Amino acid sequence: MPDSSASSFSQSRGRFEAPTPPPAPRRKPLLRRVSQRLGLQAKLVVTFMAIIVLTLGGFLLLTMRESQTRMVGGLTGEARQLSLALATLTSDAVAEGDVRAIENIARELVSGSYSLVDVAFYDIDGKVIAWKSRDKTIAPAPFDPRKTSTLGQIERERSRDGAERIVVMSPIFGRDAGKIVGFVHVGVSLEIYRQQAYSQTRAALKVGITLVLVAVPMAWVVVMRIFLPIRLLVGATKQIAAGDLDTRVETDRPDVIGDLAKAFNEMAVTVRQQQEALRHANAQLADANRDLESKVEQRTLQFETANRRLSAEIAEKEDFLRAVSHDLNAPLRNISGMVTMLLLKRRDTLDEDLLHRLDRIKKNVEIETDLINELLELSRIKTRRQAMEVIDLGVMIDDLRGMFENDLKTRNIELLIDGTLPNLNCEKARVRQVFQNLIDNAIKYMGDGPTKRIHVGCQIRLSEAEFYVRDTGMGIEPDDVGKVFFVFRRGKSQAAQAVAGKGVGLASVKSIVETYSGKIWVESEVGKGSTFRFTINGQYVPAAGGHMRSQPESLAA
Repeated sequence: MPDSSASSFSQSRGRFEAPTPPPAPRRKPLLRRVSQRLGLQAKLVVTFMAIIVLTLGGFLLLTMRESQTRMVGGLTGEARQLSLALATLTSDAVAEGDVRAIENIARELVSGSYSLVDVAFYDIDGKVIAWKSRDKTIAPAPFDPRKTSTLGQIERERSRDGAERIVVMSPIFGRDAGKIVGFVHVGVSLEIYRQQAYSQTRAALKVGITLVLVAVPMAWVVVMRIFLPIRLLVGATKQIAAGDLDTRVETDRPDVIGDLAKAFNEMAVTVRQQQEALRHANAQLADANRDLESKVEQRTLQFETANRRLSAEIAEKEDFLRAVSHDLNAPLRNISGMVTMLLLKRRDTLDEDLLHRLDRIKKNVEIETDLINELLELSRIKTRRQAMEVIDLGVMIDDLRGMFENDLKTRNIELLIDGTLPNLNCEKARVRQVFQNLIDNAIKYMGDGPTKRIHVGCQIRLSEAEFYVRDTGMGIEPDDVGKVFFVFRRGKSQAAQAVAGKGVGLASVKSIVETYSGKIWVESEVGKGSTFRFTINGQYVPAAGGHMRSQPESLAA
């Protein structure tokens, strides 16, 4: 049949649809793939270096932050102190309006200070009196004297070229305490100190890289030194795996690796002892196996001898049965022939009593002949198998209904088929004999109850089929239930003894059922009837089939 996964046809759209491709296998993360390729020693070196790098990086980061914090704090203090010093130094000149003196002071401060970028002086109205700047892009900003809240506050500003600085505006007091005569603006550059900090950081980074480069070979040497005993253990393990149990690891260390080496040596000693014990046990087991093989050979010879003897005894029994059957049948046939001739030639001259006796002799001879034939057939059931064929049990039961039609009508008995009967791959004549004997047995022991029915049915299981023939007859005494399948065993009750029978039919049924790996048993209650159940191995039951019926069929008188 076509593969449904290759392509599928959409009936609703009327076209073939391409199959959905299977999802591509997910690639493992790069870090995981690299980790799997690295050995344990390389992993330790990488881990050691990662710790060093992370430690140095964290240290440099903290150092930069701390340096920047201290630098900003120092410049802030410097700017505030410088503005206060200028306010004190130029108070008289600002009060008198001596612009030249103020410009000289501003010029000397800017040219003589490393961090000072610009200085501006304002009068009481916020107008610029004097101004000096190292950065030409910086111009004095207008100041509103009414905004006294900004006096003494530290602020950050950025010039047009992106340079950052710290600025502070301080009041200039005159000789009269509390009177402001002007203002001074001081700007201190952050870039110079920041470049110094960056220079220090680069120097520290170079030192860290140098330490890392030096630490790599040192870490490798240390790891190799640490793993040397482990490599020795690995080599010793391979030697032991190759069969050299005398291998030992000469490692005398007071640490965990030394303990591991000692444990390894102890393990090697233990393995050698166990191997010696195992070799000794194998030798004992080999001796035991040889003894067992010898005993098995002896038992096999005994079984073969017993089988040959049994086969010979079975053949002798069959020959004996055939001989007995022939020897018994021959005189019985002669008796039957002579009685028949007497009845044909002398029926008119003989009296009624003699004729009655001759008829009884003939009937008894026929009964004994049938019994001999049934016993002979019973002995052949398990040794002489017939051809196997598939039969319809429903049709077979219908044929048996026709065979027993007269008895069923005469005694007003219904023969019902419950549900569906399966087909069987079997010996047709012998399976027919099973159902024929069970139905005949049910008819004979039906009794005179108000309800007279015989049910034939089947239950299919996973490994077998269970059939049953259930009647509403007189039932079987509890003491006789376990004996009904033995030859010449019949019920001891008066009603059972009054029924004609040879005591061979149920024994034949049991023997036939056992040839199909089945078993037979009876469930009975006196006065309520009996149910004969038997099983047939599932290998003889083909898949569904049989004589299909929608409801039970019956044949009533």
